Amino acid sequence: MSIITLTTDFGIKDHFVAVAKGKLLSLMPNCQIIDVSHKVDFYNITNASYIVNGICDAFPKDTIHIVCVDAELYEVESFIALHWNDQYFLAPNNGILGTLTEQYPSDLIVELEISDSVKCAMDLFIQTASKISSGEKLENLGKVVESCVTFVDVKPIVANDGNVIRGTIIYEDHYGNAVINVSKSMFNEVGRGRNFRMSVGTRYKISRINKFYSDFNLEVKTLKDYEGDALLIFNELDFLQLSLYKSNPVKTGSVKSLLGLTYRDSVTIEFETKEQE
Repeated sequence: MSIITLTTDFGIKDHFVAVAKGKLLSLMPNCQIIDVSHKVDFYNITNASYIVNGICDAFPKDTIHIVCVDAELYEVESFIALHWNDQYFLAPNNGILGTLTEQYPSDLIVELEISDSVKCAMDLFIQTASKISSGEKLENLGKVVESCVTFVDVKPIVANDGNVIRGTIIYEDHYGNAVINVSKSMFNEVGRGRNFRMSVGTRYKISRINKFYSDFNLEVKTLKDYEGDALLIFNELDFLQLSLYKSNPVKTGSVKSLLGLTYRDSVTIEFETKEQE
C-alpha cells in the first residue's frame, strides 16, 4: 500500500483537493492519502519548501510526496520527480525542493515527460505517483538531470567580517510565530558562543535564546507577566523563530500584527566583537 502526501495552495473551500484524492484513489484504490497542508500561502514556494522540509523524517521509506504549489502547467519550465532520503518527491521545478537537495544530494532527479492527456500539474503528479507505486523506475518517466532549481534570494547572509547575520522571515505558523531562515548550526558556527543582539522593531532588543517557550527569569516576574513578550527560540526544525509568549493571533495579536514583521522581512543579528567586550 502506497502512502501519498499532499501539500498544496488549493485551500479547503473548493473541490480541488477532493478531485485530486478521487483521481489518486481511482488509480490506486489501496493508497493511503495524508494531507500535509492545503493552506500554503498562494504561490508561495518558500512556505511550501519549509513545510516539506519539516515532514521528510516522519514518513517511511517509499512514501510519495506531491507538492503542488505555484504549479501552473504552462508557466513552470519543468516538473520533477526526485528520489531523496528513500522517498519520492513530485513538484514543479521552481525551487520548492531545493532546500532538500542543499542538505545532501538526491539519488536521482528526473524532469517528467508531459503527455497530451495531462491537463494540469496535479494530473501529471497523480499519473507519476501511480507509475512509481506500480514499480516503474524513475528514470523511465522522463529525462535524468543533475540538479533542480534552488532559492537564491532567501538565503541568510553573513556580513561585517563574520559579526552579523542578515536573515529573512520565511514562514508564519498557525500560532503567529515567525520562522527565520537561520539554522541553529549556522547561528552557532558564526556566533561561536558570543553575546548577540537582535532588534525587533523599536520596542524590543532580544539578546538571548530561550531553551523552551516558558524559559524566563521567574525571580523577576511570573509567567503570567511575561505573556505577550517577544522571545527567540530554535523550533523543532532547528530554525530560529521569533515568537510572542502565549500570544493568540486572533484575540491578542501575532508577530505580524503587533511587531509589524511578516514574510520576507529582514532581521539582523549582531554578535559582540572584541572591541565591545
